[in-house]
Amino acid sequence: MAHAEAPAHDKLTGDIDGQYSYNKSEYTSRRLTLAADLAYPMPQRELDGELRFDREYIKEEGAPQAINRDRYDASLKFKQFFDDEPYYVYVSPRVRHNRFGYYQSAQALRVGAGRKFGGDENWSVSLELGSGYRVAHAEDGDNVSEVLYTTSLKASWDISDQLSLKFNGVQEQSRRETFRTMGLALRNKLTNHIGLKYELLYRRSFPFDSQEKDGELSAEFGVSYSF
Repeated sequence: MAHAEAPAHDKLTGDIDGQYSYNKSEYTSRRLTLAADLAYPMPQRELDGELRFDREYIKEEGAPQAINRDRYDASLKFKQFFDDEPYYVYVSPRVRHNRFGYYQSAQALRVGAGRKFGGDENWSVSLELGSGYRVAHAEDGDNVSEVLYTTSLKASWDISDQLSLKFNGVQEQSRRETFRTMGLALRNKLTNHIGLKYELLYRRSFPFDSQEKDGELSAEFGVSYSF
């Protein structure tokens, strides 16, 4: 595997995406999604940020009340690379919220190590292993504090000047819950900064003390701004 090429320093890069959907049948549904994937490389360091926010409004015909569902998942990651090596260590806080999830809210601090492959051509892969501590509020009202273990894989491939493909997978596992997210996104540039984004997103959580599993697979289409 080739060593990672040193990126341009002190320059913020990334993507900001937005999608909106509207459906009207026996019920009315509106959904707004905002997502960001940012990176700020520095000499032998890098600061990454990821955010995904979903707001969904659902109202059944004839029903007096509507259901509003807000979900967000945000994380920061500070990476420290070793001298002239693709290996690094990281510290990363993460915050999640889902009113209807097994954990309605969760805050975690994670630490670990990773390795970056590629980067000197049109592709790059980052593999990470780590551990951490999580404080959460469960749907049954319990407040939970627990140790967790994390695994993540992030890959990008510039297929051409107009097309790029990204994969992002993260799993957090603890004694009571496993939360897994995987996203595959294809971006088609229309200009230097504006493009169209096609994404498959899979989210799944399942507690160890229950047979119930909560999984969701969605296909989304929206506008992407790259810089």
